[in-house]
Amino acid sequence: MTADSVGRQKLRMGAAGVGVSLVLFGLKTWAAVRTASAAVLSDALNAFLDVLTYSVAYVSIRVHDRQPDEDHPFGHRRAEPLAGMLFAVFASALGATVVRDAVGSVFQPAELRQDPLSAGLLVLGIALKSAMAAWYRRGARSTGSPILRASFVDSRNDVLASVVALAGFGLGGYWDAAAALAIGCWIVGSGVRVGLENAGYLMGKAPSKDVQAAILAAAKAVPGVRGLHDLRAHYVGDRVHVELHVELDKNLSLAEAHAIGDRVRRTLEEMELVQEAFIHIDPV
Repeated sequence: MTADSVGRQKLRMGAAGVGVSLVLFGLKTWAAVRTASAAVLSDALNAFLDVLTYSVAYVSIRVHDRQPDEDHPFGHRRAEPLAGMLFAVFASALGATVVRDAVGSVFQPAELRQDPLSAGLLVLGIALKSAMAAWYRRGARSTGSPILRASFVDSRNDVLASVVALAGFGLGGYWDAAAALAIGCWIVGSGVRVGLENAGYLMGKAPSKDVQAAILAAAKAVPGVRGLHDLRAHYVGDRVHVELHVELDKNLSLAEAHAIGDRVRRTLEEMELVQEAFIHIDPV
């Protein structure tokens, strides 16, 4: 899959997320008004959060794929993790609001108006979000996109939140308030998890030991390499920058040593996760 096709795929998925979230927010808000259910209202607010986050995600995808320029020589690949952090902030703030209101509803539960149409709208939302979650999961696996990964997690959580809302609405009374409280806690928890994951991308965390081992194995396989040491790798957005010392025969000419070092660099940059490789030559 080419970079252009990946970019187009992510833009389609981002736009679809905004559209579906707007529809679900409108339908669930209408259902919340009809039923006076705290659980359904919490689910509607969760859909409103989706409108904000998917809009931010769509913008970040467009920025993410811009080519390097004078002000950003390594590109704009931190845009998607930054959008993931904004999602975390939005989710935590909204989740805290839902929890606060739900606690009040526990002590003063509202009298619900049972409405089969509203229940049907929640079931429709569960079906739509289940399909979106599966779609985002495939997209995240095929592109390695942090924002699509965050969108998958969010859609999966939306399905579970809507199931809880449907159960609370069906049981009524204190169960409705308890369901709203559970949804609020779930929203906060999902925001924290996504925030921690994307903070690592923004803070330049090291890739996993398996990725580092694969980098060393690829470099070691280049003909002429005697040894390797001082590997330093870290994320710049969703891609890895690598700094590696390569040991070569000290009797090689400068041109020969440079050629081997360049082959190591190109070999590493052909790896899916690696964006840039910086090779230091050490004579042995």
